[in-house]
This record gives sequence, structure tokens and C-alpha cells, in this order.
Amino acid sequence: MAKPNAPAPAPAPAAAAAETPDTLPPRKKPVMLYALIGLVVVVFGAGGFFVAPRLLGGGAASSEAKTEEKDLPIKATVPMGSVVVNLAETKNYVKVGLELGVVDIKEVKEVGEAKARVLDLLITMLSTTPAETLATGEGRIELKEGLLEKVREELGLHKVGRVYFTEFVIQ
Repeated sequence: MAKPNAPAPAPAPAAAAAETPDTLPPRKKPVMLYALIGLVVVVFGAGGFFVAPRLLGGGAASSEAKTEEKDLPIKATVPMGSVVVNLAETKNYVKVGLELGVVDIKEVKEVGEAKARVLDLLITMLSTTPAETLATGEGRIELKEGLLEKVREELGLHKVGRVYFTEFVIQ
């Protein structure tokens, strides 16, 4: 005998399985939501591709900065030593003392480690330059500019901002 105030027994699991998919509310697939999120990610990603280099110092502005590094203040100089070289097509020789000015103190060690390669460039340039050119102030300036360009391009020492001659003797 059952008590009249007793709660009704829970339905059997088989009764719950009796519901058909037609009786369940339709489930919406979030395809449009995923498409919208994907579109936003692509747009912001593409925008970041074009904007981020400018914000981080890249792009056209940084290439201008690299070409104007020689205008930046020199923070340290790195002594390269002296060389004596026979000049092209004469019995004259030149003795040149060289130091390189760097715009970043952190680069002093790297520039110092490239001493042999820098002196090789200097010897090569001096041995192919006529004595008449080196005897003029304009010729020495051209030599400095040419050496600076080669040090940056061939050796990859872009933080070198100036070339200093500490001695220059032609005999």
C-alpha cells in the first residue's frame, strides 16, 4: 500500500530515451560566429603586418636610419692600429693609423674582433689608390667614405659611424 502523500516515483530511464530528436529544441550551429571571429582575426592580423614594423622601428624609416648612422653621435672609438702600404705604380709608401667610431658601445667588442678584416680592406684600398689622390684632402675624405662603406657592406658592421685617421704619412 502506498501512502497518499508520498511523492511519485521517478520515471524510468527508458522513458527519458523515448523522447525523439523531433521533440528536442533545434540546436543552432555557431558557423556565423566562427566566420565572424575568423574575419576579425584576419583583418587585425593583416593590419598588424603593415602597422607593426613602423611601430617597432622597421620599414622605410629604419632603412633611412641605417643610411644616416654616420650622423649619429659616436659613443666610442676602437683602435685598429697602423699599416704601412706601398702605393700603386710608385715607389712611395703610406703609413696610416686607423680608429673606427661606433654609435653603440655594445658593438665595441664586435668591431674589435673584426680588426684583421678592417685592416685588410684598408690595405687593399690604399694599394690601389694613386699617391696623387691621397695627397689631397678630398682624396683622404673619399678614402674614409669608401672604407666606411666597405666596412658596413662587406663586413656587416653597420654600427660603425666614422673612420678616423690617427696618423697619415706619405713618403
